[in-house]
Amino acid sequence: MLSNRGMITMSDTDYSHDKKVRKINSDIEKFKIELKKGESELSGIGARLDGEIDRLRTEAKSRRDAYEAIRSRVKEAEDAWKSADNRYKKTASKKNSEISKVQKRVDGLRKRVRNAEKAKEKRISDIEKEKQKQVDKAKREKAKEMDRLKADEVGRVEEEKKRELGMD
Repeated sequence: MLSNRGMITMSDTDYSHDKKVRKINSDIEKFKIELKKGESELSGIGARLDGEIDRLRTEAKSRRDAYEAIRSRVKEAEDAWKSADNRYKKTASKKNSEISKVQKRVDGLRKRVRNAEKAKEKRISDIEKEKQKQVDKAKREKAKEMDRLKADEVGRVEEEKKRELGMD
């Protein structure tokens, strides 16, 4: 007989008494049982792994979204840090510039104060010298006047003595 598989077959009962045929039939039955188990396992693995794949895909997307959010926050933090650092550097530079300007002005004022104090001391010294000259002049004049008065007095006393003595 020709089977639908293209093989010649005869009824299994005709050869069931042969040991090898029985062994082969037994193997065929075991294979069919294992085949059904494999097919069942295959469909179970597909469904189970599809669920696992969906779960892991969702987890990966969630992790990627979390990563992107963190990366975005890091970028924002970096931008904020750079902005703050630039403001700090500008302010520090401005501080140094302003301190330098004020320091120059203060140094100039200190110099002006020193010069003014020196001018004041010189003026006071000049005034004191002028006063001393006036005092010395007044002393000389007084001394001259005293010498003149003394000479007048001496002359008067001499005149008086001469008159008293009749030497006139």
